[in-house]
Amino acid sequence: MTIASTKQFQQAQNRRKIAVVTATRAEYGLLSQLIGLLEKHPDFELQLYVTGGHLSDEQGYTVERIRQDGHPITAEVPILSHSELDTPFGISKTTAKALEGFASVFAQHHPDALFVLGDRYELLGICSAALLANIPIFHLHGGEVTEGAVDDAIRHAVTKMASLHFVAAEPYRQRVVQMGEQPDTVFNVGAPGLDVIYQIDKLPLTEIETFLEMTIHSPIFLVTYHPVSWGDTQGQQALENLFNAFESLKTDYPDMSIVWTASNTDVGGHALNQRIQQWVVETEVNAEFVTSLGSQRYLSLMGLCDVVVGNSSSGIIEAPAIGTPTVNIGERQKGRLMADSIIQCDESTAAIIDAIHHAMKLSTAGVTSLYGKGDTAQQILQVLEKTDFDTLLPKRFYDLSYDV
Repeated sequence: MTIASTKQFQQAQNRRKIAVVTATRAEYGLLSQLIGLLEKHPDFELQLYVTGGHLSDEQGYTVERIRQDGHPITAEVPILSHSELDTPFGISKTTAKALEGFASVFAQHHPDALFVLGDRYELLGICSAALLANIPIFHLHGGEVTEGAVDDAIRHAVTKMASLHFVAAEPYRQRVVQMGEQPDTVFNVGAPGLDVIYQIDKLPLTEIETFLEMTIHSPIFLVTYHPVSWGDTQGQQALENLFNAFESLKTDYPDMSIVWTASNTDVGGHALNQRIQQWVVETEVNAEFVTSLGSQRYLSLMGLCDVVVGNSSSGIIEAPAIGTPTVNIGERQKGRLMADSIIQCDESTAAIIDAIHHAMKLSTAGVTSLYGKGDTAQQILQVLEKTDFDTLLPKRFYDLSYDV
């Protein structure tokens, strides 16, 4: 073996194996820049685990998109209990399958760390498997509050399992420290969604029309409505009110177009998607339902549309950075930092109509993002380069000083 090849062998042996998990189309878009940087970095070996909605036909079988992007997939881990997914029992069963499935994956591939994003229910199983296998967890988007979703509790639970924390804003950094995490393990790096905005090539409307097989006229509304996981209705009545609002708005905006992306796989998501598809077929409004636009088409359309409507975090984080007004309905996102371009309304038909009218007149000039500058992935990589992985476990609780 030559000196050069010996050195390369030693470098390969010393590379840290970082596993990245993605379970949804939106999550993959947010992680795509980080995945690309880890893939090219000489000090790290990327292990990409694909699970959840990516392997679901109902969610667009978006694992194909990952393959098309050329990212080698280390493991595909089916976890969804499709026949029962729309029930709390089904969600619990999926979480249990995630724990079992990822325990096997970790035992086979032995990652040095696990990188996860957000607050979805499957993370409880995935992160529990990592915790019990003594694999340090790196968590992105901790410290946030979403009072209208069970995700809120899951996010905080993942924070307490994680060793490194990459938060999207300063108040979130302070909150994670407040939860007992060591300040030198908590980094305010902004939101990765802004990385994607500034990196992708925006598509013209004609390409989006071709993909959707529809003609899009102005005003354009980009809509996503997810289940409300705290409460008894999962948002069905609010969804009907949203339909009624659009039907009424047709008088003021007869040529309006609606592109409606699918709800996620939370409890109630399947039922909402079925009802949305039914409404799209029955309404005289120019509307189209799509399971997944993909990050490039979605963000391109967000920049072209007049208003983002619904209760998705993308209306809170990405839309203000792009310069598009948002109508945020209900309390699913209650507690997040919100820019001046976001109009909050309750779930009544009248409130939604008023909010959309307001948004149509709103100028977003001067609105700035509250979630960083679009260099999140690069900042994360710089932290990882300086991290001694051998010191991450066990964790030490950080006590704040209180005057009682």
